[in-house]
Amino acid sequence: MRLNKKTFNSVSLVIIAVLFISSLGYAKYREHFLPTANLKVGNVELKVEVADSVKSWQKGLSGRKSLPENKGMLFVFPQEDRQSFWMKDMEFPIDIIWINNGKIVDIAPNVQPSFIEPLPQYLPRLPSKFVLETVAGFSLKNKLKIGDSVEILTK
Repeated sequence: MRLNKKTFNSVSLVIIAVLFISSLGYAKYREHFLPTANLKVGNVELKVEVADSVKSWQKGLSGRKSLPENKGMLFVFPQEDRQSFWMKDMEFPIDIIWINNGKIVDIAPNVQPSFIEPLPQYLPRLPSKFVLETVAGFSLKNKLKIGDSVEILTK
């Protein structure tokens, strides 16, 4: 079968449109599914989603209804700093754990969602390169304290 130029151009345009729409769909899909890693915090292992981009930092756990006890979100920043966190669009309380050089440097336990503007900001006492968000009560239940070790088991 031989295609004339007009038919060929029409088919090519449809293929390009399908590829473009598919790439948009993949980008949207990718936005909701972050890479995961296994983390050992103190003596406890948990699976974490890894937020390592501005977009994933801004979204964080917002909009979710809950978080299982054995899961969390690990925020990875390009440099050490006093990483500030807030509870924008959060629907459940969390523990915020700041980590630097493989050690916990601060913990904000049982941080409650806030709907009052301006939103409260949570800052650690020391700089960190990583921040772990877990279900509220995780640090108390597992007796975590400043100085406890944190290790990424898989990437």
